[in-house]
Amino acid sequence: MASLPSLLEASQLCDATAQVMRAIAYHDYQESTVADIGSYDAAHGSDAMPDPLLTAHRLTRFYLVGAGDFVYSLGKLLGLDHPMVASPGVLARSAAEYSSRCAYLSDVGDSPELRISKMFNLFREGFNDFGVNKSDADPDMVKLAVGINDWRSRQTLPKANLPNYTNLIHKLAPSIGRREYQYLSGIAHANAITLSEAVISAQMGNEHNADTAWRYALFATHCGVMAAFGVALLRGCDPAPVISCRAAYTHYELKYNQYLWDLSVERGFTLSEPRPT
Repeated sequence: MASLPSLLEASQLCDATAQVMRAIAYHDYQESTVADIGSYDAAHGSDAMPDPLLTAHRLTRFYLVGAGDFVYSLGKLLGLDHPMVASPGVLARSAAEYSSRCAYLSDVGDSPELRISKMFNLFREGFNDFGVNKSDADPDMVKLAVGINDWRSRQTLPKANLPNYTNLIHKLAPSIGRREYQYLSGIAHANAITLSEAVISAQMGNEHNADTAWRYALFATHCGVMAAFGVALLRGCDPAPVISCRAAYTHYELKYNQYLWDLSVERGFTLSEPRPT
């Protein structure tokens, strides 16, 4: 029966992936259909939003940097002698959420106008989360929201679909995204059933702990790699480091799936699918 690679390797996978995500995030901004972002913004920006396209690219960078931070921190926790129970799952979920927002905003096929429209959706969601429409809202935040809304109302921008993050994460990781995100959301939001299952399962022994830890590492790094690849395409930078991370992910995903297949057979299950190769 195949055994899982050590959690030290999971930690190293997270560390390497996070470093590449950060490097891609800080690559120079580029929009393939715009010769100069500054000139574009000079023609389209005003008032509370003087540099709309630059702001969209900055937000893409911020999301990828944040996602990389979560992946890096996850790797550090998985490298402990006794990995934590709840926090790795929360970090993996956060990495996926940030990656999904990055991917939403960095689609290389989008026009500059559609990218700006998507950016506005994210800002509007952020203002709503701050409660700018409530009576006790922060006056400075309300003023900023009003300014950006006024700017948006004067623009002729294509309508962008509002982001559904469960769907975005499913798009990043079609085979596992929806299932993993829903499970990890239960941990993040203190769902009594999910939390009880996680803690009790962790008490079953090191084998189960390693299985769960690898699930977190694979989910987080996969989402991070896919987001970084989208940004690399958008910025026109060398995708080789991202492709290398993807190859490492694929290697460990195969090891993990072989382990699960062998474990199921050892427990007496008859599987219709052949052993992963």
